[in-house]
Amino acid sequence: MASTKDQVVCHVCGFKNAPGADRCVSCGAKLEELSADYSAEEEARRRNQQDGFAIKWAVVSFVVYLALQAIVLVALPLAIDAYDPQGFSALMISVAVWFVGGILVGWMSPGKTFLEPAIGALVAVGPTIWWVISTTPSVPDEMELGDGFQLTMPAYIIGGLLGGMISLFGAFIGEKIQEMTQGKKTR
Repeated sequence: MASTKDQVVCHVCGFKNAPGADRCVSCGAKLEELSADYSAEEEARRRNQQDGFAIKWAVVSFVVYLALQAIVLVALPLAIDAYDPQGFSALMISVAVWFVGGILVGWMSPGKTFLEPAIGALVAVGPTIWWVISTTPSVPDEMELGDGFQLTMPAYIIGGLLGGMISLFGAFIGEKIQEMTQGKKTR
């Protein structure tokens, strides 16, 4: 097995490729020897930086978030009568969805992908807001006693932006988990 020193780090996405690889397994960029090696300080600064953006992982993130939100917004209200998709418990579940989704995509995607889960989350906010608004009664007379409240559009938008930020944190943790599991596989 090759040690981590022998691996070729892609200059585009940061993925660690096998020695002697001509192209990056993650993004397909041509792997070339750089004329100057990074100093230890430069390498430490670059360790957690994203060099490129892969639209594929933004799309994967979007699908992951939509699937998780479908469970939270469609399946849970069907399974639990008292579940309010706009209440505090739903907010906490949504925070977990954005965070776990970021971890999943950060862990699955090769190389450094922090922005893709956040972008996928921000795009998934649109259909999520549409679903919540379209399934919530708009007239108080239609609401039963004990029903939750309906948020304003600015509240939905701010919540969506916060979801994108939370998914960014999750993606960072997913990348750290990926680094730990890759290190164990190469030994």
